Amino acid sequence: YTGPEGAKGEFAQVGGEKAAYTDRFLNINKTARELMSAKEPKVRLLWVACKNVFAQDFDRNQLIRAFQQLDLVVVADQFFNETAKWADIVLPVTTQFEEYDVNVSYWHYWLSINEQAIKPLFEIKSDLEIAAMLSKRMNQLSKGSCTFPQSVDSKEMTIKEFNPAIYEQFGIQSWEELKKGPVKAKAVIPYADGKFKTPSGKFEFYSDKALELFGSALPAYLEVRKPYDRFRMTSPHSRWSLHSQFQNLEWMEDFHPEPYVYINPDDAEEKMVDTDDMVAVFNRQGVLRVRAKVTDNVQKGTLLMYEQYYHNKIYNVNELVDDTSSDMGAFKTGAPGVALHDTFVNFKKL
Repeated sequence: YTGPEGAKGEFAQVGGEKAAYTDRFLNINKTARELMSAKEPKVRLLWVACKNVFAQDFDRNQLIRAFQQLDLVVVADQFFNETAKWADIVLPVTTQFEEYDVNVSYWHYWLSINEQAIKPLFEIKSDLEIAAMLSKRMNQLSKGSCTFPQSVDSKEMTIKEFNPAIYEQFGIQSWEELKKGPVKAKAVIPYADGKFKTPSGKFEFYSDKALELFGSALPAYLEVRKPYDRFRMTSPHSRWSLHSQFQNLEWMEDFHPEPYVYINPDDAEEKMVDTDDMVAVFNRQGVLRVRAKVTDNVQKGTLLMYEQYYHNKIYNVNELVDDTSSDMGAFKTGAPGVALHDTFVNFKKL
């Protein structure tokens, strides 16, 4: 049901008629803002799976306010992470050792089958099973309220993920060949056939589609975000982890025992900061207290702090990042990305 204010959520009432089931899409790059601004009806329940919101998302203060206004928060996860601490109900999910699955290596080219090593412990379920059980119960309460399958077999669902295009890309005839070991994707030269995913099929210097979507058919200079603080801050991934990955392994801190802010020597001298001094890095979003590491590896006027999780330490670089949108991403994914590289901060010695 789409009204004057846009798409309404599921179970939206249409006058005095029966509830109309609809989809409502929220931009997860602006999780807090979207949760708080959604209307007709407002978001009352949040189900979190495959994501540690309080580790990955932006504008922590607004995120806290958004979670506080929810009636119910359910978190399905392998670990009792920071987001799970905000949940009313925590559902433990299977690990890769307890579930049949198919894996494509992140940032790599290998495809493999993940075979179940042990049966799930205790009452633990996979995300897939939990979704099917929830769908079954929802349809018992209100027929047609959920279209997700009401019973699943993880192995059968995995097999259904394969199609002729995947077989061609990885040079196999059947998924069963993966039982012998992983296979590597064939090297592909992008657009080697000279066909592009444009309306004309050609490389378009002048794009009617871009004109329709963005108001300009030609590339144009867009003014960058004006700095709102003294230093630009970058927050790349650590070589040791991704987001809150490995947050349960204390021994990982042997490699990187505590968070640092990396500062150019000229900037450090100006603030009378030496390596291992405690500093406060702050902006209008929040403040982080970390040790300084003075290094020529960081450009003058720029601070660097890694986006990663530390076991039992109060540190999250995203506390300093707001959810300002970037100028790319909307056409391909339905929503723009976040302007991570346009974050500005200041710092002082403690």
